[in-house]
Amino acid sequence: MAVRETLNGDMDRLVRPTVTIRGRTLPTFQVCGVTGLVLAILLAMLLVASRGLSPWVMAAVVGAAVGTFFALAFASKIVGGEEQLVYYHHEIGVLSVAALLLWALGQPVLAFLDATILGIGLFLVCGRVGCFMVGCCHGRPGRLGVCYNHSHAEAGFPGYFVGVRLFPTQLVEALLALTIVAVGSAMVLRGFPPGAALAWYVVAYDVGRFCLEFQRGDGGRPYYRGFSEAQWISLTLTWLVVVAGVLGVLPAATWHGVAAVALTALLLAVAVKRRSQGDWRFRLLRADHMQEVARALSASPSSVAVSRTSQGIQISADRLHTETGDLSHVALSRADGPLNDEEAAALAGLVVQLRPQTTEAQLIRGEQGVMHLLAAPA
Repeated sequence: MAVRETLNGDMDRLVRPTVTIRGRTLPTFQVCGVTGLVLAILLAMLLVASRGLSPWVMAAVVGAAVGTFFALAFASKIVGGEEQLVYYHHEIGVLSVAALLLWALGQPVLAFLDATILGIGLFLVCGRVGCFMVGCCHGRPGRLGVCYNHSHAEAGFPGYFVGVRLFPTQLVEALLALTIVAVGSAMVLRGFPPGAALAWYVVAYDVGRFCLEFQRGDGGRPYYRGFSEAQWISLTLTWLVVVAGVLGVLPAATWHGVAAVALTALLLAVAVKRRSQGDWRFRLLRADHMQEVARALSASPSSVAVSRTSQGIQISADRLHTETGDLSHVALSRADGPLNDEEAAALAGLVVQLRPQTTEAQLIRGEQGVMHLLAAPA
């Protein structure tokens, strides 16, 4: 308990949307991005030098990678109306362009791709630190995590999550990527075959990212059959590494196949479990629906307007004045019928997590299928 509270307090004090450097106030995310780019280039140059490869060719790959990064960001703005930085899109795009460039130049493709992917990984480490500082790519509400404040909301963080403790998925992913990059760099420096570090990075990151996706709390991301785009890409890339190993394109390793089978088994197990539960828990607690609930709860306490979510959940929040003091009151119901006890308990738990300023919550079944959640101010 004390350790968790200490970590929570440290994270709360650390996050900030801007930093001041030599009297200039700069966006933290951009500072982390520039730092990541510099470190990524230095690492890539070190790794190609250790193999006696041309730094000029690596410089050309870096230039192509930077160009690809901005081209994809610009394309996402044209297609979607706003700039979106999706890691997997950039990883696949950069590696594809780099491979084509190296092939056209007649250079050893796998040896340079080892350095390229590890540089991308180090760039990701700094990028996720930037995400943590500003609040994007955040996790789900929980007891361990970080609370973002109103300065983050002014910079674009969703206001309905201000003060809600969110699991630091960004830091976990940064630590994961840093560990993978460290191991991959050691593989290159110790003389592993070209392509071994590339395969290691892709499979190891895919496994970690697939699992970490279950803790992501930011909505608005594509899902197919209950799994996020990132999870499907993770599974696909892992199997591609296995196939490439069988065909002799990449160095083969038994653990690649084990990882691919394990991810496939995990996906099927989760799908079966959701189907056995009627998929209701997943739909009610999915990130985008969680945001709808948070938005409904963020309405003024004096308002008794009923909000309806995409899953047919009706929510109204107000304050009740009693002899012992004020109580926070949230009414929960379903538009197409009464909530069962399991659904009501899941939603009540979510509401409590989204309202950390309340305590001693009590769920009471009312008339006409309405559930009443009463809680005292903390």
